[in-house]
Amino acid sequence: MARRSLVTLAAALSPAALALPVRAQEPPRPEAAPKQETGKPAEDRSAERGGMPGSTVRVSLVIARYQGDKKIASLPYTLVVGTGGSRTRMRMGVDTPIPMTSTSSDTGKPLTSYQYKNVGTNIDCAVWERSRMSEAGQPEKVYRVSLSVENSSAFSGPDARGAAGAAEGAPLFRRFETSIDAAMRDGQTVQTIASTDPVTGEDVKIDVTLNVVK
Repeated sequence: MARRSLVTLAAALSPAALALPVRAQEPPRPEAAPKQETGKPAEDRSAERGGMPGSTVRVSLVIARYQGDKKIASLPYTLVVGTGGSRTRMRMGVDTPIPMTSTSSDTGKPLTSYQYKNVGTNIDCAVWERSRMSEAGQPEKVYRVSLSVENSSAFSGPDARGAAGAAEGAPLFRRFETSIDAAMRDGQTVQTIASTDPVTGEDVKIDVTLNVVK
């Protein structure tokens, strides 16, 4: 009797189990498309990543010294710079020894040691390319040139010996630095600075030339 009841209960449950709804498998969701960068043109984003969009220019500098109308020294430098605002650096010089004298605490005898001073030229340059309308109403390229120039040299001769505050036998160094910000066209040369050395009376002039690299 008990066995017949179990068989009857199983037969009653089987149709109910078959009637349960089967949950269909959900299709995979498509991945979201990558968000596109907007707001800035491609060349600007390239500049932020350190690239150099636009042209490449050659910036030439000549640092010259004159005694009256006579040129007594001329130092030429050339830098190749991209017009995306990336800075080009140049360091050229020599470490010059400077004797330092002290007295030994043990023997009382003078001791000589050396400190080194870098003497030479440091140049930093950045260029930006712009478009504008010329006086004739035609579009033309103009280049904003930003330059930082520092020049130092050993100072010798009678002018150095007679300089105010010069110690006997002590080396002297003359130094000048300047920042230049000029708008230039392809092939243009400008004299960006002219100054006079207060000790020697020499005139210092810096000429800058810009050429687009074809």
